[in-house]
Amino acid sequence: MRIIPLVGALLIPLSATVTAAPVTWSSVQGEWQVVGVTPKPQSGQIYIKNDPQFMGARVAFKPNAIVWTRGTAERSITPAQDNCKGKPRLSAANGAQQDKDFNFRYGFNVTCDNQPWGPAPGAVLSVLADGNARLFWDGAQLSLRRVK
Repeated sequence: MRIIPLVGALLIPLSATVTAAPVTWSSVQGEWQVVGVTPKPQSGQIYIKNDPQFMGARVAFKPNAIVWTRGTAERSITPAQDNCKGKPRLSAANGAQQDKDFNFRYGFNVTCDNQPWGPAPGAVLSVLADGNARLFWDGAQLSLRRVK
């Protein structure tokens, strides 16, 4: 009978590392680097696991802009398409606003001057309890680590 409480106690720290925490725009400000790529689990997906199009790329979340600061050899930055020169905002993403292949807690739609930022239907950001983040971008989950 003592095993069940022990198992429960061991699982509590594990759950803390995989759930996300609510965030504000000021808490995500800084520069983030793509350290992992997970494509949607469907045939015909244009991205692969740890796709070199994104690995090592960097994005800066600023008070009044979102700027990709580093592209990759396989994918350069197209400022007019990739960057946001307007006021970024976060709004809760839930239900139909979430991609059915990437359901998660505490996701936020990222808007730029009240328009979705990124490829349609728009990017969704989730910050994990360990301080890392996930950016759902164009059918892939980009794992981000803060670098500045």
